[in-house]
Amino acid sequence: MTTQYWTTRYARARYPIYDAWEAPWARRFALFFVQLLILTVLLHRFASLGTPAAMNLIAVSLVGLLVVIAIAVFSLARIWFGGQTGASQAVAAIVIALLGLAAPLYFLHYAVTLPALTEVETTPGEPLNFKVINTMRPADAIPLKPADGARAEEQEEAYPDIGPMALERSSQSVFSLVQEAIERLGWTVVLSEPPGETGAGIIEATTQSMIMGMTDDVIVQVKGDDAHAIIDVRSVSRYGWHDLGANAERIRTLYAEISETLEKGEQTALEQAEKKKKEATEAKKPAPQKRVTKRRVRKPPPASRRPQETRPRSPFGQFFGR
Repeated sequence: MTTQYWTTRYARARYPIYDAWEAPWARRFALFFVQLLILTVLLHRFASLGTPAAMNLIAVSLVGLLVVIAIAVFSLARIWFGGQTGASQAVAAIVIALLGLAAPLYFLHYAVTLPALTEVETTPGEPLNFKVINTMRPADAIPLKPADGARAEEQEEAYPDIGPMALERSSQSVFSLVQEAIERLGWTVVLSEPPGETGAGIIEATTQSMIMGMTDDVIVQVKGDDAHAIIDVRSVSRYGWHDLGANAERIRTLYAEISETLEKGEQTALEQAEKKKKEATEAKKPAPQKRVTKRRVRKPPPASRRPQETRPRSPFGQFFGR
C-alpha cells in the first residue's frame, strides 16, 4: 500500500480526518525547553552566567517541560476519542520532556526525604565562623546563620554520622594531613593558618559542584596538642533553599580522604620534612670511635722460677741412688 492509496482513501472518506494541532506544538516546545535547560547549565558551568539567573532559567525549563507533558496527554486523549492524527508527535513530546526531567526527578527524593538545610556543620550548636570567605560571598547569597537549636536537631536527625573527627596525632601533623586532602579534592584554599601554641588551625576553601558548577564555602578547624587532634568542618551553600544533601556529602568525602591516607600509611609533608631533618641531623653527628681492647700477653716466667719436672722414680732407684 503506497502513499497514494492512503491519500485517495482519506479523500473519499465520509468524515474528514483532522490533525491534532497540539501534538506537533508539544514536540516543538519540548525540544525548546530541553535545549534551554542544557544551554543554561553550560553557560553557568563554563561561562559567566550568574547563579540566580541560572536557577530562574532552570525553573522555567522544568515548568515548561511539565506543561508540555500535560499538553501531549491532552492531545492523545483527543486523538483517542476524536480520531485525529498526530499520536506519534505527542508521544515524542512526552519522551523528550521526560529525558529533560530525568536529572531533576533523580534529585527529587533528596528534597522530599531530607530537611531543607543550606549548611551542615560537625558542631551545629557552635558553628565555625568564617574569617575571609564571609567578605567574599555575593550580596545576594544566603546570609550566614548563627546557631539554631531547631536546625541543629534537624541535622542530627538527618545526618547522625556527621560529627567531629578525633585522631591520635599531633595537631600540626593533622593540619598538614587535612590541607593535603583538600588539595587532592580540588578545593580552592582561601585561608590557611596552621595551629600555633595556643590557637587552632583554620582552613577556608571554596568548592564547585560537578554538573552545575555552583560555588559552596567550607571551613575546617584543627585543634589539639602534640598527641591528640580534633577536626571540625562547616559546609555552607550560597544559593537555594535546599542543599539536597550536598554539604553533608562534602564532609563525608573529606573524612574519607583523610581516613584513606591514614590507612595507606602515607606521610604528610610535615612528617616527611621532620624525617629529613632528623636524618640530616644524624648524618652530621661524628661517627662513634671503635673501642680497641688490648689483649694482655702473658710472659713466661724465668727459668729459675719454673717448677722442676718430677720424673717417676724407678723401684730400683733407692738402691742405685735415684
